[in-house]
Amino acid sequence: MPLIALLLCILFHVVHSKILLPGPSGPCQVHIKSTELVDTSRVDPYSPKHDVRAIMVSTFAPIHCGEVHYMPYIPPRIFPEASRRMKLPNSTLNIFELPSFAPSEDHHNDTQKYPVILFSPGMGSSRLIYANILEEVASAGFLVISIDHPHDAAAVEFPDGHVISMNPNIPHNVPLALETRVGDVIFTLNQLQRNIQSILPSSFSRKLYLDNVAVVGHSEGGATAAATMFNDTRFAGGINLDGSLFGPVVQKGLDRPLINIGDPHLAKEQHWAWDVIWSRLRGFKLQLRINDIKHLGFTDLPLVFDSAPNAKALRNESAEHLGSLPGLGTLPGLRVRAILAEYITAACGFFVTGKKSDLLNGPSPLYPEVVYVRQ
Repeated sequence: MPLIALLLCILFHVVHSKILLPGPSGPCQVHIKSTELVDTSRVDPYSPKHDVRAIMVSTFAPIHCGEVHYMPYIPPRIFPEASRRMKLPNSTLNIFELPSFAPSEDHHNDTQKYPVILFSPGMGSSRLIYANILEEVASAGFLVISIDHPHDAAAVEFPDGHVISMNPNIPHNVPLALETRVGDVIFTLNQLQRNIQSILPSSFSRKLYLDNVAVVGHSEGGATAAATMFNDTRFAGGINLDGSLFGPVVQKGLDRPLINIGDPHLAKEQHWAWDVIWSRLRGFKLQLRINDIKHLGFTDLPLVFDSAPNAKALRNESAEHLGSLPGLGTLPGLRVRAILAEYITAACGFFVTGKKSDLLNGPSPLYPEVVYVRQ
């Protein structure tokens, strides 16, 4: 759990009062709901007791009005091991909160149809450290569902209070991890199509594009997005955020859109996989680079650090604590959120509805940090 340990260690001596992260800027308010999904058709390959596969998802549902509530950014029970190891007080785990709007009953007449995005996080991280970015995406009129992959995530808390921490052996068997992740994403879409009310807020009654959805992922989540598209044609397009690519999809390619977005310092294996798959992408394809960002900058962490009272000191200290881990970069957190949300919504809207934004045609003066590498 190095990312979470870093976050807690840095924030411990900074502040003991709650800090509200910036709310979404789009036209819709967002209701956030966490749900456990149990796949009785699969045995969890990492469960010592051979339990059926159970995952946790967060749904970001766009709504138009309601009452705002604040929910913990990271629930305290998720990281007890880190707390004990660093002897942190419980209050440290609760200093950040996210706004969540509870919808009112007058939204049942809303006839707008919303695109759906499924999101897969990086290995060893958590769906929770992308929540602010995904809330921003949802506020533009997208239903977003982020998926934690238990045993592969840093830690996953379930409704009954039990926590599954990361299995340190998983990175040594990437094919199994990827297969399991893809199964989680496909199962989530199946649940949306067959048992939708188990995932959506009870008063959410909008129409959704469920026959063709978008899939987005960061790091290993990017590999998951591409592999999921390869295995299931219901996924109309995908975005890989700074991840390498693995499996048959690299050699066989895709007939639907894929966009690779990276930082200026792609790892050797990323360069190889992105180069190999490029000529095998038979649908819309695009490769972008975001300047002044590093691998962990594709999470909420830049905004989390910038929201603290002594943001500059936190940025400097984060570089020291990260050590050999990828860094954040120097791009301000709000700017990171704006760029990622704008390109994710433009791309996923195109994948699902076919309406292409000018943002996908070439460089924009509004986003000079974004370089069009090839298209």
